[in-house]
Order: sequence, then structure tokens, then C-alpha cells
Amino acid sequence: MREFRFRQLEQYQVGGTQDHMELALPAPMSPSGKIYQYSPNPHASPRLFLLGDAPAERNIVNAHRSRIRREPGPGHTVCPYSGYIGEDEEFTHVDDIDAVKKHLEWILENDISNWLGELANDFNRRQPRGDFLSITMEHEPLRRPKPLAIREDLLRSLSCFVCSREYGVYALALFCPDCGSPNVALHFRREIELVVEQITLADKQSEKGNVELAYRLMGNAHEDVLTAFEATLKAVYTHLVRTHFPELTEKLAGKKTIGNSFQNIERGRKLFSKLDLDPFEELNDDEINHIRLNIEKRHVLGHNLGVADDHYASFTEELEIGQTVTLIGKDIRLFGALCLEIIETLEKSLLPNDSNPT
Repeated sequence: MREFRFRQLEQYQVGGTQDHMELALPAPMSPSGKIYQYSPNPHASPRLFLLGDAPAERNIVNAHRSRIRREPGPGHTVCPYSGYIGEDEEFTHVDDIDAVKKHLEWILENDISNWLGELANDFNRRQPRGDFLSITMEHEPLRRPKPLAIREDLLRSLSCFVCSREYGVYALALFCPDCGSPNVALHFRREIELVVEQITLADKQSEKGNVELAYRLMGNAHEDVLTAFEATLKAVYTHLVRTHFPELTEKLAGKKTIGNSFQNIERGRKLFSKLDLDPFEELNDDEINHIRLNIEKRHVLGHNLGVADDHYASFTEELEIGQTVTLIGKDIRLFGALCLEIIETLEKSLLPNDSNPT
């Protein structure tokens, strides 16, 4: 009788014996070659992220050594949203476990089906020809298609500038999932790159004479700067409170406490002062005033169709009440650059060797 072997399954054997195989089946990948990960930390929001490839050999330059939370490579993973570090297996997505089980079942079925087919062929070859009575064995091959697991890439795909690991997250994450380096500024730079592209599109529409469309595109670019800035400040502040004062998280970082505080410089600084931090400390008065004016301009654009009201007119002498606020690409770029300086200052509070706020 033909010896039974799991011929296809043996391709995934990484150890053990023929009778007791240790297997390693690949998890489903997204179109760009990334694998789903799910943070075990319930405080991470959201929890889904993707891990991609990394160079075979990676060297962390000395200037970046103070940024990393762990040596990059297999063994452990860092939650990009919360900074939690755990063993790789903790981050396995439950859907991937189900997908691998279904793939394993499909391979087993194929191996058994192929063995039965070979067994039938052997049996038929051994039968004598021309006898009054003949017996044949028939086998219908398995035709069930391979299970398909669809994985999609997240919109934000980045490569860590410290360890070169590719990963995908939702719009904002705090850390590289491999080396743990704070990557908040990396995310914000990507936002500014998109803003600059919008400004370029707006300028092209203006040159074509589509003034109203150009104004709308420029307004969207301006709004995106403040939206990204506010979201980043909120994420970092909430993380620091949860890390250093977990028992006071609801009191210091609850929805009612934060509200829209980070749309206002004074209220935002007051919140960070509870952590003994001032993200605006490296900017001069003119730079802070430029940010303040653009924050007020954002409110006019978002809530008043760009028409200056008495509140906005009190911040600037360039417009009277009822006039449309001006939007200049150069000013939006400066607004974004100043916000980036603040994010870079704030990112230092996420470094692993940073002393705890008092």
C-alpha cells in the first residue's frame, strides 16, 4: 500500500518529525505585502495596524539610539497607538488565525485527496487484464478552491526613519511598531505634504480662472493643517496623562475636560501645564500670533463661509466685517511649518528616556 504523506503540508514544516510536524503557515497579506496586527491593549484607539517589510540588515545610527524602545526585529511588537510592548503573538489578528486554519484544512484535504488518487491509480495498475471479472477504483479529485482571505491596506502607509520598517496605521499613531521610536512628527510631516499638494492644485485652478474652486481648495488645505494639529496635540496629551497619571485619566483627559481646547492656544497650553509641558515654548510672540490668527481664520472658513465677523475682525486690521478672508499659499505653508515645530517639541516628551512630568 502506498505510504501516506502530507506532501503539500510538508512544505510548511519548520521542525519536528514527519509524524509530529511543527508548521509555520503565512498570514494573509494586503496588496502591498503587509500583515494585519491587532493591539492587545484595550486603551489603544484604534487597535488595528499593519506591519510590512524591513531591510534584511538594519543599523540604528547613534543619533537615533535615544529614540528607540527596543532593538528592531522579531520577538516583540510595539503598539503604535499606545506604546504597549508585547510578544509578537499577542498582536496576532483573530481573523488571521481563522484564515490560517481554513488554509490548513484546505491543504490537508488536498493531500488526502491526492493520496487517494495515487492509491486508486496503483490499485488499477495491479489489476489483471482480460479476466472475466475486473475491478477498478475511481476517485474524484478535490476541486474546492483555495480559501481567499482579503486584506486591505490602510490609507496611511509609512516607513520609520529610524529603523526603516514599513507599516500602515490610521491617520495618526505615536510610535513605530518595530523599534518604538516616537513618529508623531513623521505623521504630521505627511499631513503637511498633502496640504502643500492641495495648495499646488489650488494655484493651478486659479491660473485657469477657476477662482471659486481655487479658494475652496485653499480653504480645505488651511483647515487640514488645524485639524491635524488639534488631533495630534489631543493624542499626545491623552497618552501622557494615561501613562503618567492613569488614575486621573478621566479627570484630566475626559471628553468634557478636553473638548475643543486644542483649537485655542491658551486653553491648550493650560492643559499641557498639568504635565509640566509647554509645546509652544520655542516659538516667539510673532509666530504664536500667526498661529492664533490662522486658528481664528479656520473658524471663519468652517462656520461662516469665509466671511469675516466682528470676532475675527478684532484679531486683524486687514479686513472689515463682511469681507471675505484672504487665503495665501505662503501663509498656509508657514502655518503648517510652525505647527510642525510645536509637534517636534512635543515629540520629545514621548522619548523612552524622557523624565516623567511632575
